[in-house]
Order: sequence, then structure tokens, then C-alpha cells
Amino acid sequence: MKSSRLLIIIKNSFNNSWLFKRKVSQQTLGLAQLFSWISFVVIILFSIFLSVFIASNTRSSLINSQESYALLLAENMNRQIFRRFTLPVAYASGRVTLSEPDQYRLLDEVVNSLMHGLRIESIRIFDMNEMVAYSTDKEELQNTDLSTQGVKNVFEQKGHSFEVTSKMSFLQALFTPNLPDETFTLRTVYPLTIDYDLAPFRNISEEEKPVLGALEIMQDVTDLYKIAIRSQWTILFGFTLSVLILFVLLQIIAKLAERIISERIKRTKQLEAELNQSEKLASMGRMVSSIAHEIRNPLGIIKSSSEYLIGRGNMDKTGTQLIKAIYDESKRLSNTVSDFLDYAKPRKAGEDEVNLTEIVEKVLAFLKPSFTEKNIAVHVLLPERLCIRGDADLLYRAVYNVFVNAEQAMKKDGKLTVRGEQKYDFVYLSFTDSGTGFKGDVSQFLDPFYTTKDTGTGLGLPIVQSIIKAHNGNLALRNAEENGAVLGACVEFVLPVSHESTEEKNDGKLYF
Repeated sequence: MKSSRLLIIIKNSFNNSWLFKRKVSQQTLGLAQLFSWISFVVIILFSIFLSVFIASNTRSSLINSQESYALLLAENMNRQIFRRFTLPVAYASGRVTLSEPDQYRLLDEVVNSLMHGLRIESIRIFDMNEMVAYSTDKEELQNTDLSTQGVKNVFEQKGHSFEVTSKMSFLQALFTPNLPDETFTLRTVYPLTIDYDLAPFRNISEEEKPVLGALEIMQDVTDLYKIAIRSQWTILFGFTLSVLILFVLLQIIAKLAERIISERIKRTKQLEAELNQSEKLASMGRMVSSIAHEIRNPLGIIKSSSEYLIGRGNMDKTGTQLIKAIYDESKRLSNTVSDFLDYAKPRKAGEDEVNLTEIVEKVLAFLKPSFTEKNIAVHVLLPERLCIRGDADLLYRAVYNVFVNAEQAMKKDGKLTVRGEQKYDFVYLSFTDSGTGFKGDVSQFLDPFYTTKDTGTGLGLPIVQSIIKAHNGNLALRNAEENGAVLGACVEFVLPVSHESTEEKNDGKLYF
């Protein structure tokens, strides 16, 4: 009674633990999948932000570098214009008047010589009235609409200024292949002043330094923006590729984890089934022990007494039939009790060398008259020696039960094929009949007392399974099929050549 309660407690604990582990495993898988997707989205967003940030810094650095270059260019132009045009013209004519063709032509020659070899789109010079006094595009002369805030700042003594003008937004430029020239232009406005490096002007104070005009230089910086755009796409592509690789790896890991957890759940179910089977065996052992003590002795007396009365032979026909029926039923009941005992308390397998081919031949020789009477053909396809380490008596009982089951399934005019072979460290012995096959869930046929026959205890195959497990083997049941049609039932023994535990031999992996 105590052992029964203990088994129930163990079973309940096992079930609760299994359900908890399964729930935790499923939650872990769900969290892994969620983590992989969240990581994918977060890293994509971060890569976009980082690419924009880096591209913006790259663009700013390039523009700052270009502004420094433009400032040096403007300072040099201011000095050259003053030395090569302003100073000579003022000395020769007394004042600078660009409306005069000769002075304009001289300034144009000076500016063109300074622009030679430099990527400058245009140059303008504004007078004190913010009117275009000189331009590389002569159509702009005398125009007052081209003045900008930078020009105003120059005449307000606020120094030089820079401004980037564009024909499209930077976002639009990101998705525009082959940006046309002059899409982005750097405007540099610099005050035209006296060259204070010349000796006569070195002592002029800052307050007295006059502004002669405003020099505006336009430079095409589209190539710089192309570099920034290219770097942004490179960064974005690199991050996206790395994220995709990481995401794929996470998915692979999640799939592997799912498969491992599924295998563990399957193994856990198998252990649960084995625990339930152990509980059944324990309950049956107690029941059979009681039956053996309470029934076997009086059953033996009934059997021997009926056998004695039959032997006397001094009864009428009816009495003889009744006594014969009593003897037959007591014998059948005795066999049933023996089946109970064999299943509930299986004998430990021996360690002798057993030739399965000889066992099959012995069973076949015993059952041959019955097979011949029912016109059942038996084809034995076995090697001369198919040896394992085990118990010959138990294996004989297992083969006998399979033969009897096949005979009962075919009834008459059938065919039974026995095949056997050794692969590596395992022996495979199969029995295929031409009966109706297994109907429904095949695993039910290994449950004790489950039977589809009108007579029988339903312990034939469970006893066979118990014997095979005692040899550290496995019993496989399936239907023999061809083109989807059931041709009969197939029972297969998978037995290790050595009697040692297959779990120890194969590092816990059963190769069935």
C-alpha cells in the first residue's frame, strides 16, 4: 500500500515537473524568437540613426574643409586683385570705375587668371550699393537683386560668411543616383580690402581699414555631398548586412533550441510512459501475487482431479465431456495465470550466446503441423548464425508468441516471412505476415490487456516487449504497406549483439 502511494506521488511530481518544464521551454522559445525580432528592429533603427549621424559629421567635416580652402582662396584673390588691379588703376587713373571698359577688361583678365585650374563656378564683386559691379556672367552686371545677407554683413563690418545653397533636399539627394553638377553650391562672401602686407598700409588701425567691396565666390560642392551620401549608404548597408547575419544566426539557434527542446519533451513523454508502465507492473505484481496464492493451489487440485477422473474412464459420455471441459478450462486458466506472472515479474535475461536462427527453427518445427493444416507458408530468410548475448528460453518465448499471433491473424492461406541481419552492433529480426495488419494506434497493442481478438488476455505482445527490453533491445510494430495498401503486420526485434546496456555503449543514444 505504501509503495502504491509512493508511486502515485512520484508520478504526480513527475507530471507537474514535466508540465512546468514544457511551459518554461515554450516560454524560452517564445522569448528567443521575440528577442531575435526585437534585436533585428532595434539594430536596424540604430544603424539608420548611426549612418545619418556619421554621414552628417562627414558632410560637416568636408564642408568645413572646403570652407577653409575657400577662405584661403578668397584671401589670395583679395590680395591679387588689390595688387594687380586696384592699386595700379588707382595710381594711373586716380580712382576705380568698373563702368569703364578698359578697367573692367583688366579686372576680368586678373580674375580669369586667378580662376584658372580651380573649380570655381562664378565670381561676383558687389559695390557699396550692393550692386553687381563685376561678374563672370556679364548679364548679371548692375543687378541689385543678387545681394545676400552675406554681402550685407561685409558692409556692416561683420566679416566673411559661408552659405550652402541647394537645388534639392539632402533626403531627396540620398535617393537620386548620379547627382547633377551644381546641385549643392558653397557661397563664400569675403570683404575686398587693402593689402595690409604692403609697407604703406601696415600702420593703418583696425577702425580705419576700409571695405572696398564684397567678393562672392561660388564653388560646386556636389562631389563632397556624393561622398557623404556614399558613406551613409555604405554604413547603412554594412549594418543591415551584419544585422541580417545576426538575425539568421539567432533564428538558426532558436530552431536548434526548438528541436532540442522537442526531443527532450519527447524523451520526457517516453519516461512518463515508462513510469506509468512501471506503475502498472507494480500493481499487476501485487494482484498476481494474490491471484497466485489464492487460485493456483485450488486450481491445481481441480486440474489434477479432473485429469484423474478422465483417466478412470468409468463415466458415461456426458460426465466425461463435463470432466474434460473442467480439465481444459482449468488448464487455460492456469496458462492465463502464468501469463500474468511472466508479464508482471519478468525473469532477468541471461548472458549466454544465443543463435536466433536456431530459435526460429525450433519454434517453426513445433508449430509446423498447425501451419501446414492452415496452409500458411513460412519463408525464413536468415543467415546461418545470428548470435547475441541473452537468454535462450526467454527469446524462444518471445519468438513463439509472435508466431502464434501471426497464425491467429492470418487464420489460413497466408504467408509469414522471417528476415534477419546484423548491422554494426545490432541484430534486426522481423516477422511479416499477410494478415489484416494493425488497426488504429499501433502503440495500443503494447498495452497490457488490449486485444482485438475474441479470446486472449492481451498479454502476448506486452510479454514479448518485456523480454526484448530485458535484453536491452527494442520492439517495433508497424504495418507492411505497398502503394498505400496494408499487406499485413510487421513485428521487428532490434537487439544489441552484446548484452551490455545500449545506453552506455552509445553514450545515451539509442540507434533504433
